[in-house]
Order: sequence, then structure tokens, then C-alpha cells
Amino acid sequence: MGRFLTKDDLIELTGYKRATEQRQWLADNGYTFDVRGDGRAALLWDQIEVRNSCDKSRRVPGPNLAALDRIK
Repeated sequence: MGRFLTKDDLIELTGYKRATEQRQWLADNGYTFDVRGDGRAALLWDQIEVRNSCDKSRRVPGPNLAALDRIK
């Protein structure tokens, strides 16, 4: 079984302290999660890691080395 995000992890990820706002942000951004008995979202780190490794739109492009040839 994977490791769940902590309360502080959820605050950092979502930008919200209140559980209701965290759940709304997670839902709006396509995360699937369970709701714990205290109302907080239960989200596994595995989901974050897989999502970030597959999300090519968030990757920073490297330098355009072909442009250097045009300078000569």
C-alpha cells in the first residue's frame, strides 16, 4: 500500500487549508481521492508521481540548439 499525502502536503498541493476547499480543488483538477472520516481528502503519493511523470505539458522545454546554427 502506498503512502498518503499528509495534511501539510495537501495544503501545499492545493493552496488551501480547509478540507472542503482542498477536496474541491482536487476534484476540479482531476484527482481521484477518498474522503476520510474527518472530512480530509485521502490521496496517495503514487497518484501524484504518476500524474507528474506523464504530464508532458508541465515539463520545461530544453534550449533550442538548432537556433545556434542560424547565428553563424
